[in-house]
Parts: sequence; structure tokens; C-alpha cells
Amino acid sequence: MMKAAVRLVGMTKSFDGVTVLDGVEFDIAPGEVHGLIGENGSGKSTLVKVLGGVHAPDAGSVCELWGNPLEFPVDQPQRHGIAIIHQDLALCDAMTVAENIGISSGFDAKLLSPYSKSRESELIRKLSEEFDLQLDPDVEVGTLAPTERTVVAILRALRLLRKHQDGQVLVLDEPTAALPHSESERLLAIVRSLAAAGTAVLFIGHRLQEVLSVCDRISVLRSGKLVATVQASETTDSELVRMMLGYDIGAFYPDRHVPDRKVDVLQIRGLSGGTVEGLDLTVGRGEIVGVTGLAGMGQDEVPYLVNGHYKRESGTVTVDGVAVKSSVRFALAAGIALVPGNRQRDSVWGDGTAIENLTLPFLPRFRRGGVVRHRAEAEFSHGELVKFGVRPLRPAQHITRFSGGNQQKIVLARWLQVNPKVLLLHEPTQGIDAGAKKEIYKLIRDAAENGAAIVVFSTDIEEVANVCHRVIVMRHGRATMEIAEECLSEQQLIAASQGALDVLEQK
Repeated sequence: MMKAAVRLVGMTKSFDGVTVLDGVEFDIAPGEVHGLIGENGSGKSTLVKVLGGVHAPDAGSVCELWGNPLEFPVDQPQRHGIAIIHQDLALCDAMTVAENIGISSGFDAKLLSPYSKSRESELIRKLSEEFDLQLDPDVEVGTLAPTERTVVAILRALRLLRKHQDGQVLVLDEPTAALPHSESERLLAIVRSLAAAGTAVLFIGHRLQEVLSVCDRISVLRSGKLVATVQASETTDSELVRMMLGYDIGAFYPDRHVPDRKVDVLQIRGLSGGTVEGLDLTVGRGEIVGVTGLAGMGQDEVPYLVNGHYKRESGTVTVDGVAVKSSVRFALAAGIALVPGNRQRDSVWGDGTAIENLTLPFLPRFRRGGVVRHRAEAEFSHGELVKFGVRPLRPAQHITRFSGGNQQKIVLARWLQVNPKVLLLHEPTQGIDAGAKKEIYKLIRDAAENGAAIVVFSTDIEEVANVCHRVIVMRHGRATMEIAEECLSEQQLIAASQGALDVLEQK
């Protein structure tokens, strides 16, 4: 019988008396892609940190790699044949592919064998060919597409593991979270090729269709416990959601309401800046419009041009017929609110509590005589957290102790409390589990029903196809197609994003 590449027995970890991993047990076979899913806070990240040596598990926990027991805390996991690739790839854009890959191992430089750029490049070429990963070792990483950047991180991991005789284990922590559909498909094919070469892969993800398509088996965590390990070919996304949550989620996307298209709230005319050229867009009261496209096609820049974070080169933005200057302050005063795509960098204050993150932009509301009325601030925050379904209901808890989905609900609550006329949402559910996604989709629908004009900028094709009334597809900085609600489908959006449809408007 073949040895398991990884075998976990009774994996348990507690923090301050709170158990976050509770007797987790599963194994990964050589050449297998094994999925690990669960809600935010289910224990996935803690398990990865245990394997990576950040945390030591509680006594009695066992992890075997290729039949050999692993000592905790893990010291330099690559020495044991395991490498972890996080969402933050930790690459240096100004360095070449070969330099980014070689630096993690000190370029294998020795006293009598100094670093050789040509030798390093040749090693990367051979490694690329071995795993069918085509990448020029001499190109700067800053010029690469998102999937190619992930390939650099994979090659770096394989280089570190290449001398390990028993075999290789790759842990991929949400590798497609920031990738559009087409780029995700490329990366999933690469993951399958790695497994075909004998590498054992632990694939952690929130996009259940991707997990089902790339994985052989899937383990489901809920509240730190293993619920089940199932064959991917014998289950469905709805069954996985039920196992993750412990109950049937019902209809995942809320029913679309009928917007008031007779009243135009947001009008964009000839907007240009960065890679965006001559964008025209009108959004009516209560309407949800999607803007999508492949990575680098300009849709990620539009929300920041509209709200003045990026400087407009030309074009106009009006709200209720009144022109809005290219300034964040003037945009907010005009009723434009933006929820940025990078939650950790641009949305939350990591050192602050839920209360502070919710009320910081609007503290004057709670001041009297120059003094903040903290009781009023706390009472208001408690009510908002209840209304938006934030769990746990601990307003004084630091924001970083909340899951990604609950952090996003707090950010949404912050901007919806100003009753914005226009709500710009950039990748609103990126890196969020299924349960939180459903709640956020309902919050978006409710905001639209209350009259907000909403624009969802997302590379998640399934999301915009099911949440929006119509979708604009961008290619090379321009809006190339508009697809109305009655024609919306994932297939149409994928084809339009790839330029397979050349019709300007589909109704």
C-alpha cells in the first residue's frame, strides 16, 4: 500500500481556552489534489499555520509526511518536503523571475561556488520544463500577469523542495482568490499538471466550482471539526455548502427587484484615466450594474476614477445631474461611497475595534463639546452590527479577530449608514466564504431596493451574472459590450470578456 504524502491524526489547537482545531483527521495521497473548505473561522488558516511552523498544535496531535512523524513546531517545513504558497505571494516586482526564485534558497551560493546568474537561469528553465511551466527566468516579475506571478511562487517552492527524496507537498492557500475566471482556469490546469507529476497538493479555496473541478477529494471543516471527506466527483456545490454551514442555505442569490430606470442617478461620460478610455455609463435609481473583464482590462481602475482616488484625465461624473469634482471629499459629499477591493489595505483599520472601524469616518456625529460620547457610539455600533448580521456580536473586539466576511459586513455597514446615492463595490466578496457571500448579496439587494444606484466591479463572472440587472464588459480599457438581464449568462460574459463576441450591445 502506498504511503500517504500527508496524514493528520487528532490535530487539535486551542488559543486561550478556545478550540479552533478539534481532532482533525485526513490524509493526502501522492499525486492527489485534496481540497480543504470551510467558512471563514472554521480552522483552515490555523491548520496551514501549524503545517508552516507558525503554531505548534496541542499535545497528542500527529502529522506524518511520507510516513515520517513531523516534530512540532515545524522548523523550516521545506526541509521536510512541504511548501506553502499564500495569497500574498511575497514577490519583488523589480527582480527577475530567476532572482525571486533563487533568493529564498540563498541562490545555493557556497564559499568556493559563488552565485552564477546563468546557472540559476538554466536551473529555472529545467524546473519549468520538468513540470511544464513555461516562464522566462530573465523577465522582471512586475511585468507578469497574475497567473504567471503565481507560477513564480510555485517554481520557488519546487526549487526549495527539489532535493527532498520522499516527495513534495504543496499547500495552496486560496491561489485563485484574486484571479478572474480565465486566469483561474489556467492556474487550475497547472495545479493538475503538478499532481500528475506526483506532487501532493492541499488546495484551499472558497470558489466551490473550482474546488470541485480541480480536486480529487474534499475535506470540509466546520467550527474547527472535520465534517466529512468526500470524493469530488460524488458531491455538488450545494451539498458542500450544507456541510460547511450545517444547514441548507436555500436560494443562494436573492431575487432581482425591479429598479426605477426612469430616474438616472449616476452618469459617467467620456471617463478616461490610466488604462480606461472614454467610458460612458448610466445607472438608474435602485439599479445594480456590473462591470467585468479580464485582469488588466481597466475595470479595476474605474471605481477609483469615479470617486476621485485616481486622477481623471478627461470625462465627467454627475450625480442627480450635478457634476462631481475629481476628489474623494467631493465625491463623498455628492453621495458616492466606495467599498475598495483590497479590504486589509484600504478598508479596515487593523489596530481598531469594530466600533472604531464602523464610526471613524463619522466621529463628529458622536461628539459633544469636542468630546466623543462613547456610550452613544457603542449603542449605535451595536445596532448596526445586529442589523448587518455581524458575528460574533462583540463591538469592542479588534477588527482582525473577525472573519473576512464579517469584516466586509462592517465595511458595508460603515458606508451604507450615510445612505449613499451611489455605491461602488470593488470585488465585494473576494476571499469570503459561501455563507457570508449570501448575506452580502442580500445587503446589496436591500441597498438597491432602498434607492441606491449600485455598480459592482467584479471578475467573478458567476457573481455579476446572478446579482446584477445588466453587465458592462471591458476590454483594453473600453466598454465593448452591454448585456441586459434577460440575456445574462456566465457563458455570454466569458465569451465577451475574451473578445469572442463583437457586438456592442446585447439586449
